[in-house]
Amino acid sequence: MAKVVKILKVLRNNWKKSIVLFAATSYGVNYGIEKYRCFQLMRAYCKDALQYGEMSIPAGSRPRQITVILNPAANRRSSKQDFEKYCAPLLHLAGIAVNLVQTEHEGQARNLVESLEGIVDAIVVAGGDGTLSEAVTGLLRRVDGDISVQRKFPIGVLPVGRTNTLATSLFSNTDSNKVKMMADATMAVIREITKPVDVVKIQVLEADKESEVIGKPVYCLGGIEWGAFRDASAKKDKYWYWGTLRSYAAMMFMGMKEKGMTWQCESHVTYILPCAGCSNCHRVEETNNKTSRWWHMFLPRQTAMPVIDYSKVINEGCGEKFEENISTVDLHVTTSNACPNCVQEGDPHITVRV
Repeated sequence: MAKVVKILKVLRNNWKKSIVLFAATSYGVNYGIEKYRCFQLMRAYCKDALQYGEMSIPAGSRPRQITVILNPAANRRSSKQDFEKYCAPLLHLAGIAVNLVQTEHEGQARNLVESLEGIVDAIVVAGGDGTLSEAVTGLLRRVDGDISVQRKFPIGVLPVGRTNTLATSLFSNTDSNKVKMMADATMAVIREITKPVDVVKIQVLEADKESEVIGKPVYCLGGIEWGAFRDASAKKDKYWYWGTLRSYAAMMFMGMKEKGMTWQCESHVTYILPCAGCSNCHRVEETNNKTSRWWHMFLPRQTAMPVIDYSKVINEGCGEKFEENISTVDLHVTTSNACPNCVQEGDPHITVRV
């Protein structure tokens, strides 16, 4: 008991050092626990990926080949380290031949996908929303960019960027563990789990006055942001010395400027209401379009979805156009990819926020 009292007196007399020591010890313990959990998590994922790599390849078959487009500048240049630490080991253990291409400037991912040739089973984008948008734009801009080419080159997403809207929607988890999300995204590529997603096409309708040439369309998956908040968010890294408050600092300083106080988005919106499918808008797609791989015989079979006869579904409001003039400081157009829990879940739609 006397020793305990003596220790308490020493801690009280040196309370500043005690607080610093306690904070440092707590940080070290939490850091060690987090590293151990991450190690155990990756160990389980590696065992799962190894099962695919240990499967024998039939005679005359070849290993899967994918092209990974990595943006090393994403997420403050930490994307390459995250890919090599959490994604690449799983791909190699699964026996997949990886062709890694690192982008060096903006727009290169779009050009790479647009001119991609050869034997490629999938295109995997390792980066953020910007790199993913470039890859989708390159795929849909191809001369042969029809439905068959889109199915020939399915796009995988590895969330190693700063903003990963689509990946968060597809591989979100309750504990917000980014390592788990990267591993889940990699395993989706290994297992060839595909999901059709909506794409927004941005087309310039009016030609430039100088060149008189209408630009090529740009495609995105998450949505479009236009206005004062978008401009402020793009410049938040300029105020890095504000730390976690840099977003607020960027908005405050942008708002103090003359343009920031008078920013107005004037737009004329023409839209139609979402339709889940009817005789007017439904397009008949090819059946049995999913390619079968040799290792699928070892995996459980998925039950076929019931076929709906849309020719008998009548929706009188399908295709009816509505118009509205919008004047706001900020305009957001969001797809269902970035809003998985919105009201119109399951139907193709976009959400406009002003």
